[in-house]
Amino acid sequence: MINTRRVRIALPFMAALLSLAAANVARADGFDIARLMQLLAATPAMEASFIEKKYSALLSEPVVSSGKLLYRRPDVVEKNIESPRKESYRFAGDQLLLVRNGAEKRIPLSSQPLLSAFAASLRGVIGGDLALLRNYYQLSLLGDLPSWRLEMTPIDEDTGRYVQLIVVSGRAGRIEQIEVHETSGDHSVLQVR
Repeated sequence: MINTRRVRIALPFMAALLSLAAANVARADGFDIARLMQLLAATPAMEASFIEKKYSALLSEPVVSSGKLLYRRPDVVEKNIESPRKESYRFAGDQLLLVRNGAEKRIPLSSQPLLSAFAASLRGVIGGDLALLRNYYQLSLLGDLPSWRLEMTPIDEDTGRYVQLIVVSGRAGRIEQIEVHETSGDHSVLQVR
């Protein structure tokens, strides 16, 4: 007869062992977070098209936008939305430059911790900056070089009130998708082409 109490006690331990075994397999083939960051850091600049879908419990269908995503070293990330309306978000240094309807607005990131954490997630992943990511997120890498998934959980309580999880997935040194899961249940999926 199976002792259910022992099974309940043993299950978390067995799950932890399996997680460690999976992590060791990833390390055995040389692919870990440090290796992923090296691959991503090898890209000096990037320009790619994107399609983003934002899902909300308040809407029956996702809001779809498209445009260009740009990255230039050391810290410039730009998201230029072309459809359904033109607007631009540019993180550079300690600022977010927002351009909407021809009007520019500059927001210091130091005054907005949530924006600062979001900028760090983009800059850190696209630029392969592991130290920057670890300042804001607990990181977990799943998969292998041909198909990986980086899960980022905010460590800051203020950010964690709004963002539950950011998931970045890709192949080798190429980012293919960025998902942002909010604590409200809303989420967005940005596919990089």
